[in-house]
Amino acid sequence: MSGGGEKRILQDINKNKKNKNFAYFVALTVVPVFAIIVMFSYAFFHIRDSVRFTSHEITGLRVIAQIERAVFNIQKLRGLMCMENTDEKSIENIKTIKENISKDLAILKEYSKFIENDTSLKNELLKYIDSFGNHTLLENTNYYYLTEVIHDFMRFSSRLSYHCKLILDSNFNSYILIDNIVFLLPELIEYNGQIRAVALSTQNSALATNQREYIKTQENKIKEKLEKLNYNLSLYYENRNGNEIKDAHNGALKAQDAIIELVNNEFLNSENLLYEASEIYNITTKNIDSIIDLYNESLKKLNIILEKRLNKDKEISIFIILAGFCSILFIIFINVLFYKRNRKFINKIEELTITDAMTTLHNRRYFDLVFDNLLKSQKRARQTLAFIIVDIDHFKQYNDTYGHQAGDNALKTVANCLKNSLRRDGDFAFRLGGEEFGVLCTGLDDSQAFDFADGIRKKVEEEKVEHKKSTVSRYVTISMGLIVVKPGLVNSVNDVYRYADEALYKAKKNGRNQVVVYNEMQ
Repeated sequence: MSGGGEKRILQDINKNKKNKNFAYFVALTVVPVFAIIVMFSYAFFHIRDSVRFTSHEITGLRVIAQIERAVFNIQKLRGLMCMENTDEKSIENIKTIKENISKDLAILKEYSKFIENDTSLKNELLKYIDSFGNHTLLENTNYYYLTEVIHDFMRFSSRLSYHCKLILDSNFNSYILIDNIVFLLPELIEYNGQIRAVALSTQNSALATNQREYIKTQENKIKEKLEKLNYNLSLYYENRNGNEIKDAHNGALKAQDAIIELVNNEFLNSENLLYEASEIYNITTKNIDSIIDLYNESLKKLNIILEKRLNKDKEISIFIILAGFCSILFIIFINVLFYKRNRKFINKIEELTITDAMTTLHNRRYFDLVFDNLLKSQKRARQTLAFIIVDIDHFKQYNDTYGHQAGDNALKTVANCLKNSLRRDGDFAFRLGGEEFGVLCTGLDDSQAFDFADGIRKKVEEEKVEHKKSTVSRYVTISMGLIVVKPGLVNSVNDVYRYADEALYKAKKNGRNQVVVYNEMQ
């Protein structure tokens, strides 16, 4: 082929490369920008979900805390209502507690309106609160009725802890406080409250047998809950400095010991109660309030943890937006600067993308580009195009025998033979994949193309790379399928490749280590 023809082929390829340079620039800008958008969007939405999760927790915790405030007052009301005889101070306490309960329920109703997602739970709670609108809760003095109301509210509290994801909190310290606030402390306080109510319901200053048994049962429940509470808080202290909670915890333990001592000495081991009902109420209530102090301190600490987490997540979300925006601007700026000042590096990058890393031959991507251009150019120039498929004989057996490192060296040896056989600018060698190679040459007739291919075959064998498992030779050999395309006879790259592959198949079938020319179309 003439130098001008070869030059035109290369010019066509280079022109296509130049036309793609701007597209590459756009790609190098758009793809990273898109990746940044995706990455920061994912991070932002992840943090946003965390913000929603924590906000949901805080809303649920606020409703649960208000439920427990109402429950603590209902427990006091239940105790006072169980007194056989009430003095003026007790009557005044009852009036004050009823007013507090009414306020608690009104606040709870407002808080409940902010419960999200589960309208059935919210509506059920609001309906339950409205059911006390006729003051049945405040007027009914029945112990079992008030106890059932307390249990109903505690069930709502438990359901809210799941609905608002509190019980799913992944932070260890938060989870411990949630477990204490939602379950352990309310149950512990309720068991103590039941003891107070039963003790105040005595007649003639004496407890009936069934009342004693009931108090014993509640005492056992208290010990069980207290053991779990102490274990939870011991874990909390190990992972966090909780001096405020520790002080409240010590106060609650002393108060609980006082209640148990009162139960054992006054209620269980004495035939007659030594204290008046009002004294029993004041003693037990004072100690129960100390346990409630632990509840309030735990609630306060948990609120602080959740609020800090929420604020931190909000700050991170703002940072993510700013960081993402700045990253996009930076990428665009750098790419513009890179494109303007480093076009030669862009070309180098292009070169790297068309080169096989192991053999340094052109890769399959560049083969597809060059093959199509050469086929079109040889038709215009009325020149022949020779295409050779090269396959290393019994390469799997070579790898199995000598190992993959030796296999890589064999591939490089064959590649060097191909590379050293090229003489003109219009000749190209490629690694097509695995142990398969390709060669494209222009301007050769059938005889010249065959001699060129056979010369490559001989060079490979003369390298004398040992291959003792080969059935062809003692050394590494190659089989080759050759087709010489005359102008206008074949216009499809796929057809040319298929014809050469058929010739390669015949070379292998005929014993390998040879060149077979496809000539059925002539």
